Amino acid sequence: MAKPITTIQKQTITEEEKREKTIEELKTSLTEKEEAVTELLSIIEELHKSGILEAANAMLKAKEDIVKIVIGQANRKPVTTAINHVIGMAQLLANLDPQLTDKLLESTASSIAEAYKQTKEKDKKIGIFDLLKAVNDPDVNRAIRFILSSLKEFGKRLDDDKS
Repeated sequence: MAKPITTIQKQTITEEEKREKTIEELKTSLTEKEEAVTELLSIIEELHKSGILEAANAMLKAKEDIVKIVIGQANRKPVTTAINHVIGMAQLLANLDPQLTDKLLESTASSIAEAYKQTKEKDKKIGIFDLLKAVNDPDVNRAIRFILSSLKEFGKRLDDDKS
């Protein structure tokens, strides 16, 4: 019968053995991924040649100073005002119906393009009778009603802000 084990000897690895094992693992990994490593080295070389690598290194070394400058600039009144405007515009856009917005933008873009084309083709002076006749056109009348309704609602909202 075998002798019972009474003590367990822990196998200790020296620092030198750890380094050699790590080097062997790196060698294996490098040979397995040779193409990727070569491409990475090529990218690094191009970054070095163009000066980008040096600039990035300098930025990393001066990161605290850069952060102080960025925060200082971001705290300026014009920057905070611009940020507030962007947030307000985002809230406005979030409240709009996307289908209605699409229709309005598409109508505006196509009508401006067509009006520009027609204006280029006809160099005719418009008189008072032409304006009166245009009001009877259903498309013109619809656009005028839209603009007048928009102006009326806009005016109401301006008056609401006074109270």
